[in-house]
Amino acid sequence: MGYNYENGGNPLDFFQRYPHKIKVVDLKVDIKTQMEYFAFLSNVSKNYSSNDFAGAVREHAFAPGAPMDVRKRLLALLSCFEEVEVLRALEEYEACCPDELKDFVAVCVYQCRMGIESSLLGEHHAMVVSGMGGKDNKIRYFAALATCSGKAWSDTERHLLSEELALTCKEYDAVVEQLEFSGKYAKMLLLTPITLSPVTVVRSAKDASNAIGVFISQQEVITNVSRLTDEKLDRIFSGEE
Repeated sequence: MGYNYENGGNPLDFFQRYPHKIKVVDLKVDIKTQMEYFAFLSNVSKNYSSNDFAGAVREHAFAPGAPMDVRKRLLALLSCFEEVEVLRALEEYEACCPDELKDFVAVCVYQCRMGIESSLLGEHHAMVVSGMGGKDNKIRYFAALATCSGKAWSDTERHLLSEELALTCKEYDAVVEQLEFSGKYAKMLLLTPITLSPVTVVRSAKDASNAIGVFISQQEVITNVSRLTDEKLDRIFSGEE
């Protein structure tokens, strides 16, 4: 079994060629909501370009009686206006909007803020989003490894993986935010550079540990969508999912 690498294909070629053009979004919003936003954005941004519409759009976008899909479409449009006044209005609305809109509005706020920053700096960036967010030029991933025996990790095995993971992260400029052992699983949160596949980090640490004595299964799970429970991992490792 390989790994779950869920960020819409393999963009590493672009990232490696133009690392200075990339901006990682530190926004922990469900990936479906983010993709919904970009779907609305791709439709509205082609049809509206003048800031003359900003006032009217804001009035209708915040109207509680409008259908949800209409409000989302208008909010996405509003996030394209590179005006501080619009950003402040979106931020105020984020604090009081209905729960079903909070994540969507959060993405709109971030997009508007980044648009203003790019305009002020005179340069534009490709925005990279994931369900678990990121930091600086790194994306956050959840990864899980399992023991070959199916039993809990021994103290020696825990220490060995911890040491090898720390060394590997240092080598690849990655960060171990969290490492915990739960039964047969080693579950971790990693921040890895946008130009690097997280598989490189996880497999390097696993292979280095297994060089001492094979105790870690070749199976692995890596995702940037969300943390996974032991029950979910059981189904994945057993091939049920």
